[in-house]
Amino acid sequence: MSMLLKPLNDNQQVEIWEFASSVNAQERAIALAEAFVSITVVSKLPEWTVAGRDHLLLLAYQLQFGDAISVEGRCAECDAKNQLGFSASQILGLASTELYNAWNAQTGTIDTDVYLPRYGEITVRGLQCRFRLPCMGDLRALEYADDPLLLFAQRVINPVDFAAIKEVFSAMEDSKTAWEQLFTDLEDAMLALEPLSIVTLNASCPECGAETAHQFDIAHQFWAQLSANVEKQLWDVHLLASAYGWSSQDILGMSPARRRRHIAMIIE
Repeated sequence: MSMLLKPLNDNQQVEIWEFASSVNAQERAIALAEAFVSITVVSKLPEWTVAGRDHLLLLAYQLQFGDAISVEGRCAECDAKNQLGFSASQILGLASTELYNAWNAQTGTIDTDVYLPRYGEITVRGLQCRFRLPCMGDLRALEYADDPLLLFAQRVINPVDFAAIKEVFSAMEDSKTAWEQLFTDLEDAMLALEPLSIVTLNASCPECGAETAHQFDIAHQFWAQLSANVEKQLWDVHLLASAYGWSSQDILGMSPARRRRHIAMIIE
């Protein structure tokens, strides 16, 4: 399904910020994605892969805030703070061919069909097993699981194949090590199928020179940038509503240039 991607206006930004402030990180990421999709697509979101969600949020970030991204990390060796600067385009360039080709920059449209699960194969103790990329619905199910890693494997691996794996592992003396290896192999296979499944950025520490791998979460970054934007907008509302008695809806409906001019008049 082809969908037009458009930036949010100021009123929409405040609305999504207000709702997302009251939910956990997983629900917040879904809410941010929902803000950019049409009503007809919303019901499909739980079926989207996490990589598909992040692809959408990277494109939305570009439209809303620009291409540049700056995040803070810490050196694994000396614990010094590092500022990492990169772009959404660089991260998008890591995506699989399927995701990369889903975006049409000329028309501003996305083919959201590529956000539905894709399948791959993995060999486990000589068994050929089929798996799929994790979906947003999987993350919801894992949130309150007693053994999230086991439930994760059970959800993404073909049921018949998972049952065969469980039978083989149950007969082993060191089944715990076998399960741990399975999770590592699954992660590697998922990254090979879709590199946006987990985005890792390597940075050299300016203090000690050590290189540290930092995992990047576009949903977290999007939320941080949106919150900073809304904070500025709410100050505009506070100042102008106090001075003129205008409603929040009317103030946020004004252009930023007009708001700046009215605020300058108040200060003068």
